[in-house]
Amino acid sequence: MIPPSTRIPFTVIGGFLGAGKTTFLNHLLRQDRQRYTVMVNDFGAVNIDAALIESHDGGTINLKNGCVCCSLADGLSDALLRVLNAPVAPEHIVIEASGVGDPWQIAEVALIEPDLSLAAVIVLVDAEQLAAQLADGYIGDTVRRQISRADLLLLNKMDLVGEAQAAHCQSLLRQLAPQGRILPTIQAQPPIALLHFERDTPPDAVAAAALPPNDGHGIQRWLYRRPAAFHRTELERLLQRMPPALLRLKGWCRFAGDDQSYLLQLSGPRWSLRPSPGLPSALLGMETLLVGLGTPELPEAAALDAAFDAILAPAEAAVA
Repeated sequence: MIPPSTRIPFTVIGGFLGAGKTTFLNHLLRQDRQRYTVMVNDFGAVNIDAALIESHDGGTINLKNGCVCCSLADGLSDALLRVLNAPVAPEHIVIEASGVGDPWQIAEVALIEPDLSLAAVIVLVDAEQLAAQLADGYIGDTVRRQISRADLLLLNKMDLVGEAQAAHCQSLLRQLAPQGRILPTIQAQPPIALLHFERDTPPDAVAAAALPPNDGHGIQRWLYRRPAAFHRTELERLLQRMPPALLRLKGWCRFAGDDQSYLLQLSGPRWSLRPSPGLPSALLGMETLLVGLGTPELPEAAALDAAFDAILAPAEAAVA
């Protein structure tokens, strides 16, 4: 048996759509000095800060701090095999779980892989949205499942809630994950020193969550790509009218008369537009690329397409 001291620590970052996983991951890579190998499903979705990137060969992003970001496009097993067989072993492996996935299912890999040692399951929670998410018939079980096996719960967006709501969130988390540590955060930026800890409870001593098998999340996906720019004012008005069934919207866009590209992010009722330092390869030849995720009540793709097509700058006609 491989001694624990020689195994590679393995951490999983989870949390529902819009909780702040990407922001936290970038914070971790900027602030910590460990040599991480980060494994993600989609580089474009993670949007690693441009200032961190040294080179990109299509399957791997080399980072200036000595870390590496690998794609999970070929599956977790294949990606782990490549990492474990690399000439230089990482000091720590971090996997960002899907926003609708179960981070514990990924963490279990470290319990059977002799070269790995499970360090932590870190789950980000949106303090502003938590109560509503748990009450939602479509996504409540998914959110509970993510929280239930966490070692560390980053209760994020605490600047958006008052004292009563913050206390209620902490009470809910203590009920759902009594073994988990709760760390309130703003903009998903906890002190890095607080993230290095031994798991308080051995994995085999934690009771399995009493939740039914999750055969499907019912999550609807919507992709919008156009070679045209928006009218900014009209886009802002449209974003304010998005239905509650649209849980998450993320992507890149441009505006008429403005050469700058912008990163659009919407989570629940809040949205933001920020200048984007870099664009994903999927956006080449496009002015707009948006990906939406929602409940089964999300409007049909054709209806969403029509709403966004209606606010494109007329000089650049939209194409399907």
